[in-house]
Amino acid sequence: MSTEQRVTAILPAYRMGAFIGRALRSIACQTHADWEIVVVDDHGPEDGTTRIVQEFATAHPKNRVELIRHAHNQGVSAARNSAMAAAKGRYLAFLDPDDIWAPWHLERTLKLIGDGSKADVATGPVVRFQDPPGRSFRTELFLPDWKVDHFPFSLAIHNFIQPSATVLKRSVIEEVGGFTTDPHLQHIEDYELWVRLVKAGKRFAFLRKPTSGYRKHPGAASADMDRMSRLHERLHERHSGFFEAGTAQMLRVAFDRMEQGVPGPWARFLKRVGSRWGAPRYPWLD
Repeated sequence: MSTEQRVTAILPAYRMGAFIGRALRSIACQTHADWEIVVVDDHGPEDGTTRIVQEFATAHPKNRVELIRHAHNQGVSAARNSAMAAAKGRYLAFLDPDDIWAPWHLERTLKLIGDGSKADVATGPVVRFQDPPGRSFRTELFLPDWKVDHFPFSLAIHNFIQPSATVLKRSVIEEVGGFTTDPHLQHIEDYELWVRLVKAGKRFAFLRKPTSGYRKHPGAASADMDRMSRLHERLHERHSGFFEAGTAQMLRVAFDRMEQGVPGPWARFLKRVGSRWGAPRYPWLD
């Protein structure tokens, strides 16, 4: 079978047995049917991941489903890099095993970077969700116009690109070298990759409606604000030119707009507000 339109779903797994089955099912439901899956178990404890992936592979014999297990724990960047090294598709689509895709996720993102498009990376907003009994919620992390209109400068303000919302040409990530395995940048390794892609001249295209769901965990690494602040300081040091130029440009835009009497969104920009409550319901998350 030709791999011209094949997408390799990249799933790094560590203690994801409780969630990975739902993520796999969301891949199987894709309207773009030419997909394969590479799961890398980063030497996690046995939690059912192996069985779930093997049963899924048996149930979908027409699609390649490969499970790789690291001999020792190496971190999410190394797990994604191992999966990408085993990929055979023309496109790569990231999906963390606790996240899910809407059935049309691949179809819509591929329209942005497929044949005839000048874009290399497709992404979009996500729906952040939790679904424990009695504590479930849905919140759309939408993309306001200013983030898209002023990209890539807006990326210097904060990382609004979720891996599970992102599909890109395999050739571009091979060119920049994959995810960093620097231990000082883990948990923001995706942000660091987006910056390198921008610096390499790669073009991003954005959906305006969400096609993926991002599961929020109360104890996630991103909830440790002091730690995240230190990580961002290291990232800014590594790519100081990008962040200095982007921040300066965005401040000029913000203050120019406020002087023109358009204070609303730009005043909120200065406070880094980028999400809203009261988002519509998304049946594909239920």
